[in-house]
Amino acid sequence: MGAGLKLADPEQSSGSTRSPATMTLQREEKYRKRGIMPLVLVATVALALYVVPASAVAQDPPVLQGMWRSDITPFAAAAHSIEGDHSLWEKGDDIVQGRTPTSRPTYIVDPADGKIPYLPWAEAKKKEFRANVDAPTKLEHIDPLVRALLVGVPRSNHTPGEIQIVQVPGYVLFLYSSSHAFRVVPTDGRPHVSDSIKLWMGDSRGRWEGNTLVIDVTNQNDQTWLDSASFHGDALHVVERWTMVGPDTIGFEATMEDPSMFTQPWKIAYRINRVRDKGYEILEEARREGERDAARILEVGRAKAKAEGRDK
Repeated sequence: MGAGLKLADPEQSSGSTRSPATMTLQREEKYRKRGIMPLVLVATVALALYVVPASAVAQDPPVLQGMWRSDITPFAAAAHSIEGDHSLWEKGDDIVQGRTPTSRPTYIVDPADGKIPYLPWAEAKKKEFRANVDAPTKLEHIDPLVRALLVGVPRSNHTPGEIQIVQVPGYVLFLYSSSHAFRVVPTDGRPHVSDSIKLWMGDSRGRWEGNTLVIDVTNQNDQTWLDSASFHGDALHVVERWTMVGPDTIGFEATMEDPSMFTQPWKIAYRINRVRDKGYEILEEARREGERDAARILEVGRAKAKAEGRDK
């Protein structure tokens, strides 16, 4: 990545060149070493980023900095199902696609059949989740996104909303409009945190390969899903590739692997487009605090199960 920001730190002498974003990242790294990530850092990072003018960022390629939106988010397609048009598969899976107004191809480019290559036990569990997605009777059957929880990687990248990317020396930052989520991705070659630490957004480590930012993601917990009914475990390993294919277009790929759950590594791919609206800002998604949908969803699901005699 090219030369980074050189903004004066108002809390230091006039000769200092540390930017507010850089100072924030240094504080965040202290927390990471302790294995914690306080929520107050979301506001701190966001405040630091909004004082960074675009003109201060070196224009050497690649320049991922800016506001972006996945080309598969307008109808929440991949957020509901990365396997796309389930009419190609079992009829029972159409329940998920019934939520969205148009038919789409799968976003899975490998394997060729466009399906998540679950092992038999995991496939059976996925079908259990899908059978209960509209009228769940257990909390574990409610999509974490519906419960206003963080959705992990790679789902954050195709959940409806925008992504703001900021580049500073040694780091790439991702701010998501959905879930108030953020990721701080070091690009200095440091190792991952301890395997004993499990995080909602995982632990990301980046490196540059030409015009591609490669991000290795480990340490996710098992509470996030891949879409509205497909689960994963805490051994999930994700490798993202963010490639500038044009001044306003990123080619995104993510390869997932976990031998305890999948028969083979598998890959999704789509494009992410620059938001060119003048003055565009990420808006607050206020439903995150005091979320009560889960209790009401369970109430309805259990009432339906009782009416149908399934509560025995």
